[in-house]
Amino acid sequence: MRATAIGAVLVPLLLTAGMASAQPVSCEAPDAYVEPYFKAAKAALKLRSTKALDILIVSSAPSQTRLGDKLKTYPSFLETTLKQQLPDYDIRVAVHSEARKTLKEILAGLPRALEKHKPGLVILQTGTVEAIGGVDPDKYERKLEAFINAVRKTGADVILINPQFSPRFSFAANAGALNERIRRVASYSDTPLFNRYDIMRHWSENEVFDFNAIKNNGTYEAVHRCLGRLLAEFVSRAASFSELAKLPK
Repeated sequence: MRATAIGAVLVPLLLTAGMASAQPVSCEAPDAYVEPYFKAAKAALKLRSTKALDILIVSSAPSQTRLGDKLKTYPSFLETTLKQQLPDYDIRVAVHSEARKTLKEILAGLPRALEKHKPGLVILQTGTVEAIGGVDPDKYERKLEAFINAVRKTGADVILINPQFSPRFSFAANAGALNERIRRVASYSDTPLFNRYDIMRHWSENEVFDFNAIKNNGTYEAVHRCLGRLLAEFVSRAASFSELAKLPK
């Protein structure tokens, strides 16, 4: 199997697609984990027509940039990589973080966030808080559907990111069930799913990163750099940004 490679990423708790030829081999991920099986056509049309795209990442992580040491996380690397790929377009990445809140709670504030940022693409990072809190998978599935529908009503596209892989959170008994619900909703709603869980598990099993011993020694940003660049490639594929790059200036 051909693997897509990328420069050396994670988000608190820990928490991903750059050009293969430009990335170190150590951060490769199998294509099956980073291939978008559905398109983000609305985002592509918006970028093509306005030469600008606002991307909003919705997350329950406490922060996408740790406050104490200001370590960069994947949204920063996502924005940098997309700007490098499409230097003639204005691409902005913002984060709407509702610390440690469930998707049900995040939904309550979603309309305000969408009105504030007016994104053409919304990336939902979801599942970790619900897994730790033991949220019922059926109820979670319905909230995922509601989130996707709410975003699409504004004319924006949605990309889902499933939970991170971490041996430390194996105690979350329903993590597998929630992950399966995310895959199922992505499939029947034609929503691209960035498979962060299997990417990070692949790195763990191949000893690329030791997720039991992440330290502030460069590893934290290395994991996030990988995830951000892989996610940039994933977004580029889903929205066919490579075709934009070929257009005459």
